Amino acid sequence: MPKRISISLPDPYYEKLEQWAESDDRTVAGLAGYILQRAIDEAEREGKIEVRKEPPNPSGR
Repeated sequence: MPKRISISLPDPYYEKLEQWAESDDRTVAGLAGYILQRAIDEAEREGKIEVRKEPPNPSGR
């Protein structure tokens, strides 16, 4: 299940994110999520964070 987070950005960065989202026909939240996913994938490739073999099981089974 997707998780929600709240972030704060300086106005100039938010405005640029808005422009980018509009040019990609995405919502600001959708674009921010996409950017974060790409950054996490890159961090895994660079060995900065552990790569999980299987997704975690939320039911604990």
